[in-house]
Amino acid sequence: MNRLEPLRWRLDASPQALVSAVRAVHPQAPPLVLRIDRRGNPAALLRERLAATLTPQEWRRHDAFRLQPARERFLLGRGVLRLLLGCWLDREPDAVTIALGSHGKPFCPGGPEFNLSHSGDLVLLALHPCRPVGVDVEQRRPDLNWEPIARRMFGADLVEELLRRPELEQRPAFLQNWCRLEAELKAAGWGIAAAPPPERRSVACLHWTLALPEGYLGHAALLASPPG
Repeated sequence: MNRLEPLRWRLDASPQALVSAVRAVHPQAPPLVLRIDRRGNPAALLRERLAATLTPQEWRRHDAFRLQPARERFLLGRGVLRLLLGCWLDREPDAVTIALGSHGKPFCPGGPEFNLSHSGDLVLLALHPCRPVGVDVEQRRPDLNWEPIARRMFGADLVEELLRRPELEQRPAFLQNWCRLEAELKAAGWGIAAAPPPERRSVACLHWTLALPEGYLGHAALLASPPG
């Protein structure tokens, strides 16, 4: 499996430099993946800068989250995304149109392909100049009852493969495969909620396992052909 190291977002990161890096990505090359970490309270430090990027509708979504960590994840992910899209399109970030595809995947007319995911303290933003991209991150959960989820979402062969592993390996192996599935479905524009059952999925993707901090697993995918 190919392995990809996300680029850590820094407070002094230049949106122009990041946009130039995305534009330079080859069509067959991996997406640029940014890792945004809540630890160290970057949301508070960036709040003034990011506050101007969100639309009134996005602020309503932000305020609807009951818990502060969820609000911070939304602000970091959507705010950094809008900074980069604004730079790409040479517009004010809050003037950039972010629309929804037929199954609810956000996209930006005239902008790069992108996808967001968050879990725990991490937010991942994947960008590619021309290929539909999906990304997923999951924080490890020692109490996760993974087998019923696997039997519902995975094919029987994969479930049996997971069950043949030593017990200590089963849960992380499930999560890594879950990240792969989520990234693939998001690249195809479906997402988990709209995905057809395993026997009716036909999605050709390029795949990368993400190198993330201890306690997290992640995956990125690029769509190679239209979903079947």
